[in-house]
Amino acid sequence: MSYYPILKAPGCEGWVTLCNFSPNNWEIRDVSSKFINVTWAEGGKWRSEYLGMLAPDEMRTITIEEVSGVIHSNALPLLSLGAASLPTSSESLPQIVSPQTHVPNWRATLGLSSAQSSTCYQGEIDPFPPSGSLLTFGPFIQFNEGVENYLILLNIEKSPIVRSSQVEILDADQVVLRGRAEVVNNDATIISLDNLGFGQNDLPVIVCRGMSAIPLYFSKTSDGSFLSLEHTHPPASYVIHGKRWEAQKVIKNLWFARTAQ
Repeated sequence: MSYYPILKAPGCEGWVTLCNFSPNNWEIRDVSSKFINVTWAEGGKWRSEYLGMLAPDEMRTITIEEVSGVIHSNALPLLSLGAASLPTSSESLPQIVSPQTHVPNWRATLGLSSAQSSTCYQGEIDPFPPSGSLLTFGPFIQFNEGVENYLILLNIEKSPIVRSSQVEILDADQVVLRGRAEVVNNDATIISLDNLGFGQNDLPVIVCRGMSAIPLYFSKTSDGSFLSLEHTHPPASYVIHGKRWEAQKVIKNLWFARTAQ
């Protein structure tokens, strides 16, 4: 089973609603209680703590405040549901032992809240290979007055050792470099998309040649009264038939070559 990160974003606090019931009625019908664990990277190791049990068909919302006294202050908390408690210390990201589904995956509600509003999506995350890369297009920038736009790159890997890579933000039409930023593994890296010169008719393309991540596009009004959270899909999802992941490799190679600086 996957992990469920507690997100972070400017002016907001993260939370996760865990669900102990299958997302479909044809793969499995699991009626067992699950162990709730929180896992985070600290000091070159993965640390885990037991948070309680979740009975069959029940839900529980866990906020960043509930785990802030347990985890390292700068760490990304990863929640999980499993058949057993996880080891308190591990050299590699623990594998969750629990029934799995595939259509859709067993997911949780990942959310962000301000004092006035909240936003969320159904999601999960599995460890990326360290040799992975990222290509995503950003059509979600909002241009209304007083709106702030951010890219949140969500990454976890099996290794707890900290590493970083460079992100390039370009104009997809003119292939002009608009900005660079650093992304860190086992974290939710926040990058501002404002003041990069994009207009309403421009399409940002975001490239990272040394790390994979789930790209989330977060927008908020300055006072936090309106929030928006969107995510894109990997290039393979644009292919209906055939070898989807081979097609993704072709798409990535074309754009990586086109955007090479």
